Amino acid sequence: MKNILLYIFYIGILLVVSSCFPPNPSGYSRYGTFPETDKVTVGETALDSVYLRYPYRVEIGNGLAVLLDLHNDSHYLYAFTYPDWQPVAPFGKRGEGPEELLSADRVRLCASDSVWVLDANRMQITRWSVDVANRQVSRVETVSLDKRLLRTLDFCKTANGFLVDDYTGEHRFHEIGIDGRIIRSMGTVPTEDEEKRKNPMALAQAWRSFMAYDPQGGTLAIATQLGEVLEIHNLKTGFHTVLYGPSGEPVFSSQGNEAFPKGIKGYNDVQVTDKHIYVTFDGIAFKEKYRQYETGEKGLEGGRYLYVFDLQGNPVRSFLLNRSVFGLSVNEKDGIVTCTTTDTDKPIVTLNL
Repeated sequence: MKNILLYIFYIGILLVVSSCFPPNPSGYSRYGTFPETDKVTVGETALDSVYLRYPYRVEIGNGLAVLLDLHNDSHYLYAFTYPDWQPVAPFGKRGEGPEELLSADRVRLCASDSVWVLDANRMQITRWSVDVANRQVSRVETVSLDKRLLRTLDFCKTANGFLVDDYTGEHRFHEIGIDGRIIRSMGTVPTEDEEKRKNPMALAQAWRSFMAYDPQGGTLAIATQLGEVLEIHNLKTGFHTVLYGPSGEPVFSSQGNEAFPKGIKGYNDVQVTDKHIYVTFDGIAFKEKYRQYETGEKGLEGGRYLYVFDLQGNPVRSFLLNRSVFGLSVNEKDGIVTCTTTDTDKPIVTLNL
């Protein structure tokens, strides 16, 4: 009798423990700790001749650097020579005129005559040419996006067009041609909560993400702005994996087709090289952000974490920075990561890999 009671007791304990660690219904991979974590004091670069309100994105290449200033009163973008950071010219004037931008949500620097800018409010992607010698930037092309798209907020340049995110909840992203029309639609939101799919537009809002693409290798990385989910697609080989971080998928409530965040702020930016995927990560809880707002406390903008994964999604290395950062540009050849920050009046910070 005693043995039977002990058996029942142990079974009960096992049931309680198993209920605390439910099985993963979808089989999505998890990542936890990184093999190596470094605390880093970043280098700082002042841009004394240029006033930036909210330096949000940075693109570097071909002897140029382009900064996207999210809240500037006059121009959204500024071109510099690189690596000396000498100003060339502002461009992308803010306004409602035919040659002005209603918004600037992402910039992609492919060449000096191929700087692409997304205006989500106009649903256009424009191409600009930088003339360093004459210190001017000219608008040379406008691509109107397919009307079937719903407020595209990020894009990547491909050899023959673009990749853009999906906000209908029916797909994960689209390949579009240089004429702006959809060529094909791919993927679905990789939620583990199937109940959330009943409201696809709210689900898509909560899973809004940043994108990065390596056209040579074919790797596309998608990093959620809420929660902690990283998706990797290789458009050439068909490889696909989904990685959930410790904070899991975006947590939200919905009202109608709108999603309201309840969990954490997630990734701030992502970049893909031929060897690795780099992401900047925030991790602050929205309830803490709301508390700071209600008390008038000034919290940090951006995140202090930089994560590095290989192209299969395996964690490689993480950095804890002494500054919070947003956008990033990675030069693996020279071992330099350049980020934007709003912590100080020096908007550019760098660290060595």
